[in-house]
Amino acid sequence: MSNQSRGGRGAGGRGNSDSGWPRGDSQRGRGGSGRGLGNRGDGPGGDGGGGRGGFRSPAHVEVFGGGHFPLPDPGITKLEDDFMRQKSALGASVAKLSVNEDFPTRPAYGTRGKPITLWANYFNLEPAKNLVLYRYHVSVLPEAKGRKLKRIFDLLIQEPSLARSATDFKTFLILQNKVEEIEVDVAYRSEFEDDPQPNTRPYRVKIQITGQIEVAALLNYFKTTEADPNFSPLTQHQILQTLNVLLGHCPQANPATSTISGNKHFSFGVKPVGVDLGGGLAALRGYFRSVRLGTGRMLVNINVSHAVFFQPGSLVDLIFTFANAYGRNSWQLEKFLKKVRVETTHLPVKKNKAGQKIPRIKTIIALANTNDGSMLSHPPQVSKFAAGPKDVQFWLDSPSQKTPATLGAKKGGALTKPTSAGYISVPEIPVLNIGNKENPMYIPAEYCQVLPGQASMKKLSPDQTAAMIRFACRKPFLNAQSITSDGPQVLGLLPDSNPLLTSFGISIDLAMITVPGRVLSSPVVKYQGTATENPRNGSWNMRAVKFTSSATVPAWTYLWVKRAGRPGLVEKNKLVKTIVTRFRDKMRDCGLAVPEPIAPGPSVELDAAGATQTNDQLIEAIMRSISAHPAKIGMIFVLLPDMDAAVYNGVKYVGDILLGIHTVCSLDIKAAKEGGRDQYLTNIALKVNCKLLGVNQSLDVSKLGIIGEGKTMVVGIDVTHPSPGSLSTAPSVAAVVASTDKSLGQFPCELSVQKGREEMVTDLSAMFKSRLDLWRARNKSLPENILVYRDGVSEGQYQVLKDTEIPSLRTACDLAYTSDHRKKGFPKISVIVVGKRHHTRFYAARESEADRSANPLNGTVVDRGVTSMWNWDFFLQAHTCLQGTVKPAHYYVVLDEIFGKGDLKKPHPFPNAADTLEELTHNICYLFARATKAVSICPPAYYADLACERARCYLSGVFDPVSSSGSSVTSGSQVIVKAADVKIHQRLQNSMFYI
Repeated sequence: MSNQSRGGRGAGGRGNSDSGWPRGDSQRGRGGSGRGLGNRGDGPGGDGGGGRGGFRSPAHVEVFGGGHFPLPDPGITKLEDDFMRQKSALGASVAKLSVNEDFPTRPAYGTRGKPITLWANYFNLEPAKNLVLYRYHVSVLPEAKGRKLKRIFDLLIQEPSLARSATDFKTFLILQNKVEEIEVDVAYRSEFEDDPQPNTRPYRVKIQITGQIEVAALLNYFKTTEADPNFSPLTQHQILQTLNVLLGHCPQANPATSTISGNKHFSFGVKPVGVDLGGGLAALRGYFRSVRLGTGRMLVNINVSHAVFFQPGSLVDLIFTFANAYGRNSWQLEKFLKKVRVETTHLPVKKNKAGQKIPRIKTIIALANTNDGSMLSHPPQVSKFAAGPKDVQFWLDSPSQKTPATLGAKKGGALTKPTSAGYISVPEIPVLNIGNKENPMYIPAEYCQVLPGQASMKKLSPDQTAAMIRFACRKPFLNAQSITSDGPQVLGLLPDSNPLLTSFGISIDLAMITVPGRVLSSPVVKYQGTATENPRNGSWNMRAVKFTSSATVPAWTYLWVKRAGRPGLVEKNKLVKTIVTRFRDKMRDCGLAVPEPIAPGPSVELDAAGATQTNDQLIEAIMRSISAHPAKIGMIFVLLPDMDAAVYNGVKYVGDILLGIHTVCSLDIKAAKEGGRDQYLTNIALKVNCKLLGVNQSLDVSKLGIIGEGKTMVVGIDVTHPSPGSLSTAPSVAAVVASTDKSLGQFPCELSVQKGREEMVTDLSAMFKSRLDLWRARNKSLPENILVYRDGVSEGQYQVLKDTEIPSLRTACDLAYTSDHRKKGFPKISVIVVGKRHHTRFYAARESEADRSANPLNGTVVDRGVTSMWNWDFFLQAHTCLQGTVKPAHYYVVLDEIFGKGDLKKPHPFPNAADTLEELTHNICYLFARATKAVSICPPAYYADLACERARCYLSGVFDPVSSSGSSVTSGSQVIVKAADVKIHQRLQNSMFYI
């Protein structure tokens, strides 16, 4: 990827107006439509403070249920215990218990930690006795998609024989009765039309049975401890899918509800719960729902969900709101409005026989452009891109003429005249194309109303992101209350609002269940010598202690990055020198061997307009001059003027890829403030020590289990994907990090690019082999055990991971290990998937078992109640959440050769494998190198995620492109990413450069 193509990194500037359309302002007198989504005052009720946390006694906190709660279902606990007793009694024949030989069965339930009771956002689902459903596949010809397909399903289920059916409005139809294969013609008409339009071609719809779904039988099976081959994982998946279609039918059929991804539903009816984000966007609160299988029962998982929508109402108001927030950049406006659906109002209102208005709905394709309809006999005449009505003319055919006349002919047609301001009050606003590029159809924005319930996938600005976070961040009991009150109503789970569920024999207990949990003890954190810190609430301070293993800082200097015309707190070289001196002293306080910086450090003044490519060139030039210094500088302390991602990305690309110099970035405004500077500089020192191969903190070997023996390598794997605004050529990037010794203080990484949106790591063998080679280089031997934490894999991809990535790991091992190693059974591999994007939440049942934010205590682990006895998984909340509702991490074992019974002929290597893995995973959450607190997911997965994020910095020209000129860069046709674009400079390859 060339430097030119790289120049689009980050947000860059807004650009100047290229159309002359005005900004909105308070003087226009238009006001709002009154139909937007405003703040109803139900946003987060600030939890206050922050700081280190946990060093004060908690004040009174409010927990869901007010301290009153039912005990966990004793029948479920008994079934779980019976399964384990039977499993233990069967011994080597335990494999007979599992219908799913691809994944390890649960070896035991955890026992360690203080027992507690928790609310879980799950609800019991009870099917009618002997309930059998029939599932049908629906095909439509000619092919239809999106809203048109949904409308075809709407019309289809109006057929008398299908009246009591449920559907996902895409593929499936669920019935209680078995019917023969059906083929029907569906004459398409819009929602309020009485009859189809003349000459409308009907859609041929074919309905074929694909299975008989024995719901009640599956539930009965899950109430026993005996395996049944009739209920394979595939069969279970089909039954769950069928039930999810059934539960999703009502909210998807509701015209006042918007559905995202099939299982997230948002009401935008009379009183939507939302907040204005600015820039024409609003956030709405909705609800996620999913049917799950637990031990002995079926459960419905319900959680609050938040999404961004376009503000409904006047399109002119939307455009002016966008302009006020982002400036008059027509290319950005076109990108913002693309695919927005509007109701046009320029023609007389049509009504159906019932007197209801038939809306004319169109989709915005683009803004008017000079080359629209270039192949037409009479192309429109558009003076410039994003021209207003007065600058657009198009051909009007005579009503009696069947074919267009030649351009300029007097007979049969004519070009439109520039529109009078008497008809268009704001003639400068761009004309919209609601046709297509080849055959445009133009309309002024003034005759368009934005339809409600349209989700936006646009990237949010920093201010919008902050507003979204404030809206979504709520106290736990508030979310629990919403889930139990508003949730069932929006999801259509109330019996009186969803008679279809009742007719299908499905009942849902709308009281949240409780589950047993345990709170694991925090490990003591060790520092240099005999110094230790005892975490409280998952957090501790570095007071008069030094890093476990302190690095030596190479020759270093500082770079002061300034913004022309925008001075910050750091305005004088004297203050810069003070910051650098304080930073030097802080590194020494932490134990680092730090020489004096090479001074004076250089400075660079960025382009005031924020031109990304210009700034990239300035940064590269100044950093190359530093690199050429005879002292062979190995680290640069960079003082940045603001949070401009483009500048940060440029610094990291030049340092990591081009020059091989460690860069440590700091905001000058934070480093200059006396208050909080000490802690701020300590956090930066944590990063420095890691980058330079030091070890920040450690645990006693007894807390690391098998890792403490020094023969186990811990691995983290993650893949990051293009976002909705990325170029079509944007790749996915994979990262593999791995420990280099038993301290778990160093996790160097390997990066690789691959096909976009490909979740499985395609070059895993080579990447993993490089980690084995590094372990051998530093330990003079290869690891006997390999413990892998795989981030970012959804439940539906577990089998794919096992079929693709695990063979790749073994291929790398075959290349690295000798035949003698393999004869001894080495290496043993265990792979655990780390889940972050699930919707399981736990709520403290007692105030005494809640932290000061009313969340469960850090160290909470749950492996009963909402899990299945057939699978080995658990939820772990290792960290303390300072505000909002805490999300536990979900760990699922897809391969185990270390902790459980890898060989059925040998006894368990651990007394309780579940306790061993849960405690080990919990303890290593205290070893995240750049924080003095336990983190939410175990560090190997966290590091892999950070490494992927660093790769996004290098490739932000394709991941986050910005075009202010509408050039071909927006299509990505000229930008091809190569492996070299994420190839770390040789000097940094075996370090934690990404931290």
